[in-house]
Amino acid sequence: MSFDDWLAPGALLEHGARHHWPNSPTSTLDVVEVCALDLATGQVVVVDPAYSHSFDETGPVLAQVPAGRYPLLLSVVVWPETDRPGARRRVVTAATLKVSNNPVVGWSWVGEMPDGTVAGVGVDAGTICLFDAAELERLAPLSADEDRVDTLLHAALEAGFAPITDDAGRTVAVFVSCGMGDGFYPVRIGRDASGAIAMIMVDLELLNHSTGCE
Repeated sequence: MSFDDWLAPGALLEHGARHHWPNSPTSTLDVVEVCALDLATGQVVVVDPAYSHSFDETGPVLAQVPAGRYPLLLSVVVWPETDRPGARRRVVTAATLKVSNNPVVGWSWVGEMPDGTVAGVGVDAGTICLFDAAELERLAPLSADEDRVDTLLHAALEAGFAPITDDAGRTVAVFVSCGMGDGFYPVRIGRDASGAIAMIMVDLELLNHSTGCE
C-alpha cells in the first residue's frame, strides 16, 4: 500500500464512524482525549520505546510548535463484544496532538520526498513514545531499565496509552500502543488557514486495513 492510498486524516478523527473488516464485525471509531502532553520547547519527538537505544540520543524532531501543554487525542477502533478468546475490543489507530482549536485546512506528510517516502517511526512492538526533545535526560534511564519499559509497554497495550509524569504530575512523555507488531508509522501535520500547525498525527496504520466506511 502506497502512502497515497492511506485513509485521509479526517477519517481518523471522525468520531462514531463505522468501518467494515474482512474477518471481523463492523467497528465504531471512538476519538477520545486521554491526557495533555507537556512540551517544554515544542520540539516533538516520536520513537519506538521498545528499541533499547531509543532514549540514548534525541531522535529526529518531527515538528516544532510553541512550547505548551497540548491535548493528546486517541482514535480507537472499537469492535462489539465477542466470544473469541483473547480478542481485543479497543485498538488505537491514530494519536493526534491538538496544538490549537483552529480548523485544519490542509494536511501534509512529514518529510515527504520526491520518491514518495515520508518521515515517521519504525516499530517492533506496535508502540510509540511521544515527548519533547528537552525530556531526553529525564527519559535516558529507560534505555537501561528493561523492566520499567516492559511495564509501560504492557500498560499501553491494555489501555491504549501509558503516561510518564514528572514530580509535579505533568505528562512529559506518553507510550501509545496499537499492538500490531512490526511496522512503520508515518506522521502528518495539519495546518490552519494561516499556515500554523494545528494538529500533529501519528497514523498507527490499523484503520487502513478496513474495507470501507458506512
